[in-house]
Amino acid sequence: MCGGRASRMQQHQQQTKAEKPLLKVGGLAMVERVISALDRSKRFDRIVAAISPNTAKTKEFLKSKGIETIETAGKGYSQDLSYLLSHLKAQKVIVVPADIPLLNSQIIKEILDTTADRQEPSISIVLDKAFVERLGAKPSIVFDQYCHSGITIFNTMAVGAEPIQEYYLAINRKEIALNVNTKEELELAEKLLVEGL
Repeated sequence: MCGGRASRMQQHQQQTKAEKPLLKVGGLAMVERVISALDRSKRFDRIVAAISPNTAKTKEFLKSKGIETIETAGKGYSQDLSYLLSHLKAQKVIVVPADIPLLNSQIIKEILDTTADRQEPSISIVLDKAFVERLGAKPSIVFDQYCHSGITIFNTMAVGAEPIQEYYLAINRKEIALNVNTKEELELAEKLLVEGL
């Protein structure tokens, strides 16, 4: 998912003139790091980037790298996700945001192996809020003592017309704990990358 407005990052983006997915961590654009992690896992038949009118430069960047894209309206995460799922005919879809630059192929394999036999229509990967805060990050989507990583696995065969019931799986790993939404979190991602997690 790389078509959002990135409103919390806008001040930094105005200074750098870069769209959020193109902001660099360790010399590589965040979106490139995420796609590379997915590709290196060797677990996917297809990798698609959901872009929107909000991320025209990201679209050009991805096309230059030969990455398949689907254009959404960019009016909100839920609407863009619904559009994307309706256009993908895959049995299982893993949705990953472009702003988790510490993601690697090993954690992707771990998530897929852990959820392989589960048949729920939607499994969201969450972390303990305290774990994320100990890293120095500010969790963005919080409920009870958990926060959302942004990663969700959809079993499209189990999805009907009614609202999808979301199930949760807690995995406390640094590689998925940091969603970059501020300049400070971008700097933290760089620091954690340098420290080798």
